[in-house]
Amino acid sequence: MASVSAMSASCAAVCSATMIKSRVASSKSAASRPTAGRCAVAARASSNRGDLRSSSPADEAEAVRGRRAVLVDSAALLAAAAAFPAIADDETAPAPETAPAPPATPAPPPKRAVAMSAPVSQPVMAYQFSYPSETSNGDAINWATSRVRETYSSAEPMSPDARQRIVYELISFKGPLTATVTVGPAPPKLAKVDPKDWKPRQVAEGVLADRATGRIATGQKVSLAEVESAKKESIDGTDYVYYEYISQGSPNLQEREATTFRHSLGVTAIRGDYLYTCTFSSPESFWDINADGFESAIRSFRLTPPNRKKYREPGNEGLLPPLPF
Repeated sequence: MASVSAMSASCAAVCSATMIKSRVASSKSAASRPTAGRCAVAARASSNRGDLRSSSPADEAEAVRGRRAVLVDSAALLAAAAAFPAIADDETAPAPETAPAPPATPAPPPKRAVAMSAPVSQPVMAYQFSYPSETSNGDAINWATSRVRETYSSAEPMSPDARQRIVYELISFKGPLTATVTVGPAPPKLAKVDPKDWKPRQVAEGVLADRATGRIATGQKVSLAEVESAKKESIDGTDYVYYEYISQGSPNLQEREATTFRHSLGVTAIRGDYLYTCTFSSPESFWDINADGFESAIRSFRLTPPNRKKYREPGNEGLLPPLPF
């Protein structure tokens, strides 16, 4: 509709311009004629003025409406002329360039599940666990069983006071890697505290100090291990304390420096007056490829329901082996 109105206004303006030009031309030609012609023109003009004076008011109103219509059409033509270039510019303007979307970050590959051994079960002490048979890289771990003891009293002590004793031990010479199960009474730091009030870090530090050989001037044991984290979980009515720690090691074939460190994961379970601890340890340089397998190993450690015919309570095993009936 806007385009049709603009075209009509354009036509009206052209017609008006043509009429003005023709009148100017006729006036010039009249000026160049002889005086008689001028008189005739003047006579005609006076007669025309007489005609205009004698015209009716309706004719004059009609003429005014016509002039107003011409003005309105001219204004519409000017507005259309001003608007059309802007519209054309909008249509021909190039679309703004959008920045390319950043590439999606690929999801990290899922961790490879580490193969574990069949459960190692000891019915006399009533515990079981599994150990990793390979690293997270898929390299096999060749474990060798270096120590198995059926009862607490027959196990070798870890320190001169013979409190913590090793009842099961595995070793892999590539590292070396070690896995141990130890049993012992509550450490002196916890003996006078209700087990319900034991904090996870207190349990971890107490167990590590009880198996240490370092002492200060007062004779108190000092642990050379630093506990990184510790937490407690209750599983089937038994409290398990899981912890991670770093201890000072000794030079080996892989690490010949004077000062070396070992990284370990441990779990301690409470049964009666004794603590059962399972620990997996490796040199710091082997930790990254063994951490996942060690985590699965300590999570597999459980105190099993005691068998009435086979179970022997630590410190109260008796002199005779369990009867077969």
